[in-house]
Amino acid sequence: MQASRPWAGQSLPRTSTGRSSLVEPLPHHISCDALHVNFRADPARVANFLPPGLEPLEGGDGWVMIAEMAKVSTSNLDQMWQDPARSTYNECVLGFYCRFGDRIGRYSALVWVDRDWSLGMGAIFGWGKRLASVDRTRLQTTNPALVTPPRQLGGTVMRYGSTILRMSVTFEGEGEAIAALPGHGGSSFLYRYIASPGPEIPEVEQLMELSFNNVKMSDIRSGTGSLEFFDAPNEELSLLGEVEVTGGFSYQRGWTTDRTAKLLHDYTENAPQA
Repeated sequence: MQASRPWAGQSLPRTSTGRSSLVEPLPHHISCDALHVNFRADPARVANFLPPGLEPLEGGDGWVMIAEMAKVSTSNLDQMWQDPARSTYNECVLGFYCRFGDRIGRYSALVWVDRDWSLGMGAIFGWGKRLASVDRTRLQTTNPALVTPPRQLGGTVMRYGSTILRMSVTFEGEGEAIAALPGHGGSSFLYRYIASPGPEIPEVEQLMELSFNNVKMSDIRSGTGSLEFFDAPNEELSLLGEVEVTGGFSYQRGWTTDRTAKLLHDYTENAPQA
């Protein structure tokens, strides 16, 4: 049976116009003002957070980032100043560096955001996003509280009244300027899962790889990081056990997200493989 009328929208809800879609037309220009803490954990524990096909690195390398974000669809660039609430949000990412075969990349295992349209992006690309209260220190150097060193900036994630994690980065003065963020380069790995709604409709389970365009980083500063995970309902950061913090940083980063994902493996039953 063919559709009798056009149906539009980048994501649900779709309508004849597409105006109600949570996600605005791609590509999206995105940027962040971030606090970032690198850590190491037991690789066997890290494996609990990696989907089929991805393996942890020997060092169990991971990170947590809390950032103030800006997003705008290329279909409506004026939105950034006309409707700031639709183009700003806060986000926390807990991720791991990992391996697919002989390729090393990044996997965002858990993501917390404070806007519903960011959830919609997660459903399209396979980011495991959930709504939460995500906050970080606003660095305004004219504030008298931030004049006297050391300068300590922090961030928290809370969900349904429970604290999920707390992080901080302490800088001596303005922090040491560095040329690049320590870590492993490469693409981002994605895991996309859609449950089956009925016995004759297969679930969707796919491992993908995504590269970003127009990537730029600036004002990368190195400091001393700290990280705390808490027990909370419907959260499982306690599975990581004790972690070793290896660095703390602040930076700004910008990029463009578009429909450039490549299928690495389709776990859907009887699906053809890439």
